[in-house]
Amino acid sequence: MALSRMTDAARPMPPAPAASATSSEIALLANWLSAGEPRGTCSMGPSGGGSGGAGGAPSTAPDSGSTPPTGASGLPCDVQAVLRGRCQTCHSNPPVGGAVGSLMTLADLTAPSRSNPAQSVGQRAVARMQDNAAPMPPAPATRATTAEIATVQAWVSAGMPAGTCADAGAAPDAGNPFTVPPTCTSGRTSTVSEGATMDPGMPCVSCHAANNEAPKFSIGGTLYPTAHEPNNCVGTPGGPAGTASVVIVDANNQTLTLAVNAAGNFYSSTAVALPYHAKVVVGTSERVMVAAQTSGDCNSCHTQNGANSAPGRIILP
Repeated sequence: MALSRMTDAARPMPPAPAASATSSEIALLANWLSAGEPRGTCSMGPSGGGSGGAGGAPSTAPDSGSTPPTGASGLPCDVQAVLRGRCQTCHSNPPVGGAVGSLMTLADLTAPSRSNPAQSVGQRAVARMQDNAAPMPPAPATRATTAEIATVQAWVSAGMPAGTCADAGAAPDAGNPFTVPPTCTSGRTSTVSEGATMDPGMPCVSCHAANNEAPKFSIGGTLYPTAHEPNNCVGTPGGPAGTASVVIVDANNQTLTLAVNAAGNFYSSTAVALPYHAKVVVGTSERVMVAAQTSGDCNSCHTQNGANSAPGRIILP
């Protein structure tokens, strides 16, 4: 539409008395649109000066309503902290886990909501946080606290003014941990042939079911620091300071909390009513599996590259 208006002799943009865009400027925009609008790397300079763009025009000021520069979310730090802790596990860039949009930048929050275009995404986010029937984040994630909701609500009510909190969320895929390259973060491969630390990354439940001497598991898997770690790579030993746990909430609303051992493995023989939900918890941070599950063999789907719609490994929040 911008290109169309630039070339519209009856209703040109920019309007008079501003000078019309030159033919070369229009051609630059047209070529970029034809190429599919690829993301660039241009940073916005300080207000009223700094490095100029084409033709030496001054850079746009950060508070002018344009997209924040790459490497900055444009959000106030207190709002960004709530979104990071409660929303961005799924509402990343791009979204994961079935989320319908990103909640990473000021532009994300000020855009019209898809479900109710009369509201901004920020307004809709507050409404869902307060919705007891269909809350966000959804169970089994911990609900946002009253104070956290009040923080976001006050900012939305104030017109969602831009903030200055630094964040890599504006960069492509910066909020999506499943776009990282394959690696064995620990640098160690398990050589254990039996016991609690054997075969990290491998399908525990099915393997144990096929071995008459092995204990039978209802739930089993491996926790990793990154999303595409190879089989038998030693996982994360319980997260920072060994505080990670895997929480299972079954169909009867019974909760089973599993410790993560030195190889990143977690497992249980306790009966679990299906379907169940799961989350990884480290302190106050959580990574939630929103979809209900009917298989407890976690690593059969959470493989190095992911299978059956899983994006990769089970990872830390």
